[in-house]
Amino acid sequence: MKRTRALLIAASALLAACSTSYSITEGELEGYLNKQLRQQHVSEGNKDLGVDLVLGDTEVNIGDEADTVSVTSSARLKLNTPIIPLRAGISLSFKARPYYDPVEQAIYLKDVELADISASPSQVESILKPIGMQTGEWVGAILQNQPIYSLDNTDWRQELIGKFGRELKVSPGKLEFVLQP
Repeated sequence: MKRTRALLIAASALLAACSTSYSITEGELEGYLNKQLRQQHVSEGNKDLGVDLVLGDTEVNIGDEADTVSVTSSARLKLNTPIIPLRAGISLSFKARPYYDPVEQAIYLKDVELADISASPSQVESILKPIGMQTGEWVGAILQNQPIYSLDNTDWRQELIGKFGRELKVSPGKLEFVLQP
């Protein structure tokens, strides 16, 4: 009798766990993306007019618009001109829709759109706009083709998501997995 009761309690607990949700916060996504994107260099142009670019911090906003994730990435760049090198910063803002791939056990972005480019100092923004567009295409391709978050199967909660997670909901400030048995 005690054994049957213990089995019933364990099965009920498992079913209750499967009907709950697990969420990933903006901070968790930022940390994951910063690891992926930080310190990547891009060199464009020729030896007389080259650009050295280093990606910096990434900021993530989830659910500000319906079913949307906004990603803003900063970059420091040095434009090597024949006279004097120009140092500046660029900020690239993207909007996209997240989706979960249960086979890969990862979250990806689709319909990635470059929403805004800004530069500092603002006096050089018009000069840096073409470089910002090219950099935006490069970063956008990374965001669209690589996962923005992969589940860690050494964490029992994320392993449970890998087994039972099928649906991803966008809520303000977090992405929620809805677990289904």
